[in-house]
Amino acid sequence: MDLYTNNILELASTIPFTTRLKQPDVTVTKRTAICGSSITLDLNVSKSKIREVGLDIKACALGQASACIFVTHAIGTDIGTIAELRKNLKTFLDKGIFLIKDPFARYKYFEPAQKVPYRHDSVLLILDASIEALQKASDLKTKRN
Repeated sequence: MDLYTNNILELASTIPFTTRLKQPDVTVTKRTAICGSSITLDLNVSKSKIREVGLDIKACALGQASACIFVTHAIGTDIGTIAELRKNLKTFLDKGIFLIKDPFARYKYFEPAQKVPYRHDSVLLILDASIEALQKASDLKTKRN
């Protein structure tokens, strides 16, 4: 089974947010150790939910496709939703059990990545960055209050 399927390549080429925000509430840069994929994620946050997304991504097609799926539906998500999605995606990549529901069901296209565990971090990178950014935003809000 080819790792870079047509679905993965199509998603990788259609990321909806590919520029940074001018005045983000929070910025996180994350990198995978093995393949060197990196993401700089800017978020504006309101009521602990993502309000705006800015993105600079230098990743393989898997990382780009994953970012596409997530950021397409990121507006309005909170840290709990993203943590649940990450847990379910990790279960799918590790054990082949698919528990992800709409609007993120296109993660089913990552089935070929199950056989390449060293690439899982690239698939999870956008979710890890989003969780860290929302936590950072929450910490900043707590410090201000």
